[in-house]
Amino acid sequence: MNTVEEMITQYVIAWNQKDLASYKREFSKIWAEEAEYIDQFGHYNNVEELATFAYESLKIIPDRVFEIHKKAEHHHNYGKYEWKATFGGGVNIGVDFFEYDDNFKITKLVSFFSLPEDYPVEKLGLN
Repeated sequence: MNTVEEMITQYVIAWNQKDLASYKREFSKIWAEEAEYIDQFGHYNNVEELATFAYESLKIIPDRVFEIHKKAEHHHNYGKYEWKATFGGGVNIGVDFFEYDDNFKITKLVSFFSLPEDYPVEKLGLN
């Protein structure tokens, strides 16, 4: 990756995968070795943990599709952007705040979003 925009586009592409091996492959393109993903439900410390989390959440909502809702704003290796997930006629909007290194690899990402009330959070195997 050569720009923040490419990095975030790749991150969203990674979330749209359909199997564990693809999640690992696509996240590894933009995820630093010891990068952290944090949301209100869990904390994941590397590509393996993030890919597993993404795959487990896919099992719950298999028709979801992620896209960039508002492009990234960034400076000094920090940034934020908004994403949108569509699924089963529903829409979810979230905001991710991120840090990245000089190689355009995410080193930390903190995500804020709401889940549908009937979402079975316990199935995620949270950590």
